[in-house]
Amino acid sequence: MRASRLCVVFALLALGLPAFAEPKAYELVKYRGKAAGLTIAFDFGDGYPEASEIRITPEGGGGSRKLVLDQSGGMRFVLEKNRGSGEEVILKMSPGDAPPRKVEGTYRAGGQVTRFTLVKR
Repeated sequence: MRASRLCVVFALLALGLPAFAEPKAYELVKYRGKAAGLTIAFDFGDGYPEASEIRITPEGGGGSRKLVLDQSGGMRFVLEKNRGSGEEVILKMSPGDAPPRKVEGTYRAGGQVTRFTLVKR
């Protein structure tokens, strides 16, 4: 009798656990490109643009910089840790767009503007 109760408890737990798993509400689409000695990686949260981020890495190393979506409503990214630095990436797409094959954008830092194209991976 005790063993049957134990089996019932385990069966209910096994059936109930997936009910607590929350489904992912967006897909992460990855883009990559190079321009002016930089590698630019863009992760687009299709369905949840706030999950999008950009990483910029100089070719010679030196560590990458993470940029996150600002609150302007467009696809403008600023440094995660130093938002007022003036360093930004602006992408030519709307947050609500379906993920295109290519994304064009501009990177601004230190008074210089670099244009680039990212390709879906």
